[in-house]
Amino acid sequence: GGWVSHKEGGITYRLDVTRSMFCAGNGTEKKRVGRICKKGDVIVDLYAGIGYFVLPYLVHGKAGHVHACEMNPASVEALKQALQINGVYERCTIYDGDNKNFPLCGVADRVNLGLLPSSEKGWPIAVCALKPEGGSLHVHGNCAEAEVTAFAESVRSRIALIAQADEDGRKHSWKVTVSHVERVKWYAPRIRHVVVDLLLCH
Repeated sequence: GGWVSHKEGGITYRLDVTRSMFCAGNGTEKKRVGRICKKGDVIVDLYAGIGYFVLPYLVHGKAGHVHACEMNPASVEALKQALQINGVYERCTIYDGDNKNFPLCGVADRVNLGLLPSSEKGWPIAVCALKPEGGSLHVHGNCAEAEVTAFAESVRSRIALIAQADEDGRKHSWKVTVSHVERVKWYAPRIRHVVVDLLLCH
């Protein structure tokens, strides 16, 4: 393998460069998740990768626990190594495999959905994972720069419908609002990688 360490923002990431990639363009979002996380928050990351967001949540955000889903074996191994190196291994549980098999509902204060071009397949899993009293979703996606506001509203309205259909009836009365839209980077000409922050609560 070609294992290397990459230091960024006070965190050491690990990756096998023959099997995984390091995306430097997400640096602002890594910093942001460390800031917006509240100490003790329970996080679910449905697309953990090598720990782009898992590690900032734990190291800088002082999350109580992160449940990390990842199906790429090389990324799982990289995440395990990085959790050890950064001294946060005991506060993370890794679910190795397809996140549709994620076994927990009603546990999370916030759910990270960091898949491009779209994380839509994970939205019902994310809604299920949130605590009955509500929480936040951080929904990554690509859209045209001219359509960012419309994209955010589309994500909000579709996730509101998912909440209304959730098996936990306490979630049916949630109000779903866009609390923030972060423009992370250019993905292609005139195409933005954005994160739509949604607040779901009574």
